[in-house]
Amino acid sequence: MNLNALDLNLVRVLDALLREKSATRAGEQIGLSQPAVSAALNRLRHALNDQLFVRRGNDMVPTPRAESLAEPVRAALREIERAFQPTTAFDPARLQRTFTFMGADFFSMLLMPPFAARIAAIAPRVSFRFLD
Repeated sequence: MNLNALDLNLVRVLDALLREKSATRAGEQIGLSQPAVSAALNRLRHALNDQLFVRRGNDMVPTPRAESLAEPVRAALREIERAFQPTTAFDPARLQRTFTFMGADFFSMLLMPPFAARIAAIAPRVSFRFLD
Protein backbone atom coordinates (compact mmCIF):
# COMPACT_ATOMS: atom_id res chain seq x y z
CA MET A 1 0.00 0.00 0.00
CA ASN A 2 1.18 3.49 -0.82
CA LEU A 3 0.92 5.74 2.25
CA ASN A 4 1.17 8.77 -0.02
CA ALA A 5 -2.32 7.88 -1.25
CA LEU A 6 -3.75 8.33 2.24
CA ASP A 7 -4.31 11.50 4.18
CA LEU A 8 -5.65 12.06 7.66
CA ASN A 9 -9.08 13.02 6.34
CA LEU A 10 -9.45 9.60 4.72
CA VAL A 11 -8.56 7.92 8.00
CA ARG A 12 -11.21 10.03 9.76
CA VAL A 13 -13.77 9.02 7.12
CA LEU A 14 -12.90 5.34 7.54
CA ASP A 15 -13.29 5.61 11.31
CA ALA A 16 -16.66 7.36 10.99
CA LEU A 17 -17.89 4.78 8.48
CA LEU A 18 -16.80 1.95 10.75
CA ARG A 19 -18.73 3.50 13.64
CA GLU A 20 -21.84 4.64 11.79
CA LYS A 21 -22.18 2.05 8.96
CA SER A 22 -23.76 4.83 6.87
CA ALA A 23 -22.18 7.43 4.58
CA THR A 24 -24.82 10.00 5.55
CA ARG A 25 -24.40 9.54 9.31
CA ALA A 26 -20.60 9.31 9.01
CA GLY A 27 -20.62 12.60 7.11
CA GLU A 28 -22.75 14.24 9.78
CA GLN A 29 -20.29 13.09 12.45
CA ILE A 30 -17.26 14.60 10.72
CA GLY A 31 -18.83 17.54 8.91
CA LEU A 32 -18.87 16.19 5.35
CA SER A 33 -21.65 15.69 2.86
CA GLN A 34 -22.71 12.17 1.89
CA PRO A 35 -21.18 12.58 -1.62
CA ALA A 36 -17.87 13.69 -0.06
CA VAL A 37 -17.87 10.61 2.20
CA SER A 38 -18.63 8.38 -0.80
CA ALA A 39 -15.78 9.96 -2.77
CA ALA A 40 -13.42 9.45 0.18
CA LEU A 41 -14.55 5.83 0.47
CA ASN A 42 -13.72 5.31 -3.21
CA ARG A 43 -10.23 6.72 -2.61
CA LEU A 44 -9.82 4.41 0.39
CA ARG A 45 -10.98 1.43 -1.66
CA HIS A 46 -8.43 2.22 -4.32
CA ALA A 47 -5.60 2.84 -1.83
CA LEU A 48 -6.29 -0.32 0.18
CA ASN A 49 -7.37 -2.50 -2.75
CA ASP A 50 -10.47 -3.65 -0.87
CA GLN A 51 -14.18 -2.83 -1.06
CA LEU A 52 -14.08 -2.04 2.69
CA PHE A 53 -17.89 -1.85 2.85
CA VAL A 54 -20.64 -3.62 0.93
CA ARG A 55 -24.22 -2.48 0.82
CA ARG A 56 -26.76 -4.75 2.49
CA GLY A 57 -30.17 -3.12 2.44
CA ASN A 58 -29.77 0.34 3.95
CA ASP A 59 -26.61 -0.61 5.82
CA MET A 60 -22.97 -0.61 4.85
CA VAL A 61 -21.39 -3.80 6.12
CA PRO A 62 -17.62 -3.74 6.69
CA THR A 63 -15.49 -6.33 4.96
CA PRO A 64 -13.09 -8.41 7.06
CA ARG A 65 -10.29 -6.03 5.98
CA ALA A 66 -12.28 -3.01 7.20
CA GLU A 67 -13.08 -4.75 10.48
CA SER A 68 -9.39 -5.53 10.99
CA LEU A 69 -8.62 -1.82 10.61
CA ALA A 70 -11.22 -0.60 13.11
CA GLU A 71 -9.19 -0.70 16.32
CA PRO A 72 -5.82 0.35 14.85
CA VAL A 73 -7.51 3.31 13.12
CA ARG A 74 -9.28 4.38 16.32
CA ALA A 75 -6.07 4.02 18.32
CA ALA A 76 -4.12 6.06 15.77
CA LEU A 77 -6.71 8.84 15.78
CA ARG A 78 -6.73 8.90 19.60
CA GLU A 79 -2.95 9.29 19.59
CA ILE A 80 -3.13 12.08 17.03
CA GLU A 81 -5.78 13.85 19.12
CA ARG A 82 -3.65 13.44 22.23
CA ALA A 83 -0.60 14.84 20.42
CA PHE A 84 -2.49 18.00 19.53
CA GLN A 85 -4.11 18.55 22.93
CA PRO A 86 -3.03 21.78 24.58
CA THR A 87 -0.07 21.12 26.78
CA THR A 88 -0.27 21.90 30.43
CA ALA A 89 1.73 24.79 31.73
CA PHE A 90 5.19 24.00 33.02
CA ASP A 91 5.01 23.17 36.71
CA PRO A 92 8.48 23.14 38.32
CA ALA A 93 7.07 21.42 41.41
CA ARG A 94 6.41 18.32 39.27
CA LEU A 95 9.80 18.32 37.57
CA GLN A 96 12.04 15.42 38.55
CA ARG A 97 15.45 15.80 36.97
CA THR A 98 19.14 15.91 37.74
CA PHE A 99 21.15 18.77 36.27
CA THR A 100 24.88 18.40 35.83
CA PHE A 101 27.12 21.45 36.20
CA MET A 102 30.77 21.74 35.44
CA GLY A 103 32.80 24.61 36.74
CA ALA A 104 35.54 25.84 38.99
CA ASP A 105 35.43 25.38 42.76
CA PHE A 106 34.46 29.04 43.03
CA PHE A 107 31.20 28.29 41.22
CA SER A 108 30.27 25.22 43.23
CA MET A 109 31.21 26.70 46.61
CA LEU A 110 30.03 30.31 46.36
CA LEU A 111 27.35 30.59 43.71
CA MET A 112 25.69 27.21 43.75
CA PRO A 113 24.35 27.06 47.34
CA PRO A 114 22.05 30.10 47.01
CA PHE A 115 21.05 29.01 43.50
CA ALA A 116 20.26 25.46 44.66
CA ALA A 117 18.25 26.79 47.62
CA ARG A 118 16.07 28.91 45.32
CA ILE A 119 15.53 26.01 42.94
CA ALA A 120 14.70 23.63 45.82
CA ALA A 121 11.97 26.01 46.98
CA ILE A 122 10.13 25.86 43.65
CA ALA A 123 11.28 22.46 42.32
CA PRO A 124 11.88 20.15 45.29
CA ARG A 125 12.53 17.04 43.18
CA VAL A 126 15.35 18.62 41.18
CA SER A 127 18.88 17.59 42.07
CA PHE A 128 22.30 18.81 41.00
CA ARG A 129 25.54 17.09 40.20
CA PHE A 130 28.83 18.96 40.08
CA LEU A 131 31.86 18.09 38.00
CA ASP A 132 35.28 19.67 38.33
